[in-house]
Amino acid sequence: MKNICIIGGGACGVAAFIELFVQISTQKLEDQLSITIIEKSKKVGYGLAFGTTEKSHLLNTQAELMGIFADEVEHFSEWLHDNAYRARGRVEEENGDIDHAYTSRILYGDYLHEQFASHLKKAKSINLNVELVCDRADDIEVDGERFKVILEKGNPIQSDYVILALGNPEATNFKDFQRYPHFINSPWPAHKMLEKIDKKAHVGILGTSLSSIDAVVALMDHGHEGKISLFSPEGMLPRVQPIENNEIVRSYLTLKNVHMIKRKHFRAPKVKELFRLFMRDAENVKKGPIDWKEQDRLGKKADDYLAKDIELAENGGDAILNVAYSLRYDAAKLWSWLSEEEKNRFKKWLGPHWAVNRHGMPLSNAKRLKALMDKGVLTVHAEIGDINPHENSFEVEFGEKGKKTVDNLINATGSPSQVEDMDCTLTENLLKKQLIHPYPSGGILVNELTLEAINKSKVCGIYGTGHLLNGMMLDVNAVWYNVRSIAALCQDILFKARYGENC
Repeated sequence: MKNICIIGGGACGVAAFIELFVQISTQKLEDQLSITIIEKSKKVGYGLAFGTTEKSHLLNTQAELMGIFADEVEHFSEWLHDNAYRARGRVEEENGDIDHAYTSRILYGDYLHEQFASHLKKAKSINLNVELVCDRADDIEVDGERFKVILEKGNPIQSDYVILALGNPEATNFKDFQRYPHFINSPWPAHKMLEKIDKKAHVGILGTSLSSIDAVVALMDHGHEGKISLFSPEGMLPRVQPIENNEIVRSYLTLKNVHMIKRKHFRAPKVKELFRLFMRDAENVKKGPIDWKEQDRLGKKADDYLAKDIELAENGGDAILNVAYSLRYDAAKLWSWLSEEEKNRFKKWLGPHWAVNRHGMPLSNAKRLKALMDKGVLTVHAEIGDINPHENSFEVEFGEKGKKTVDNLINATGSPSQVEDMDCTLTENLLKKQLIHPYPSGGILVNELTLEAINKSKVCGIYGTGHLLNGMMLDVNAVWYNVRSIAALCQDILFKARYGENC
């Protein structure tokens, strides 16, 4: 009997287990395969992202796209119809529309845990051997034609295939500050952050992305009275997600048109070509020219844009938001067609603009931020410079001559992109053994179709998911994208298990 080991029990780990169960049970392979899930937390499905007890920590994607089944993306919204008003958590909706609601993260964690428990019970009913191990995986050894997964506390686990569903590692870019008690390296979990901060303190937050907004919301929910200052290189807040995006059909930035560039010019497309096509689509939707210089928010005052963004979101968004949203299902393929050089060019040139337009904040959070800005409680600063730690404070420089002293500093810059920078014992050991190989744009090198790791040791059977693939793949922090990719991963494992290895 062959074993499949899933390392990590967050959203990706749950998706991998459920998809494996579905494929194993429908192919009648329960007497040939077993599954082991390694998760250091006692409850599967939550992780840092969905284990937060803060009811104002909302998902940044509408419910209709959060189903844990690859071909049933609407499953979560269907679950919400039956459970939202008796389950813990919060549901932000307009006009009673559950499908377009933004729910609290803990409510989604409850959904994941319930689906895991339900399918674990079903697995036992068909005699599929599934073992849940509460431990941390620190290393993987190649043991003949099998793997030996080394645990922090327990005995090693023999396995034939390993799925790395490790979640998002903590930021490592300000390690030197971690010795200061008034520095918080991550806004997750929120209770650790809140326990350290006095309610009257002036709080500085490094980063202006969705994680920094979650930190602001958590502080205010717990009665914070002091000022809050956000600092980042660009100083751009995420745009505001419309209640419901206006549906559009792109005429220019299409897979067909980009593929024509490949076959006509015998080369990969360039980022500038994709952006020109994007511009044409946006102006076509707007039915007129767009002042693209005005759209460049780098270094400009965030509060000047927020009120306008809220108004646009209440009316279906603007052309740029809607074109970006319409690319949801094509962006990953377009990304795969870019060369490494062009991927890096995109990250440096368009990355921040894509991020704020494609990954917007829920409308309810935007309104809360606007109220704080109007009161002078919240400020956003661009062009972050030197950060100087003191015994009880931090001095943060920004812009040409800007400088602020804050009592506490929260690092909300997000997980490191490069696998070498990830604070993870397991990935460090796998790198040393060359069982995984870094990808220049971030994460590890994998087969894009199956997510199997490509390594110098030519060892087959290790697969990656989620943030670990942040360079080769796009949208790796989106549940719907990971679920879809994991389905292909599981199909590859079962094909090999059934018909033999052919690496």
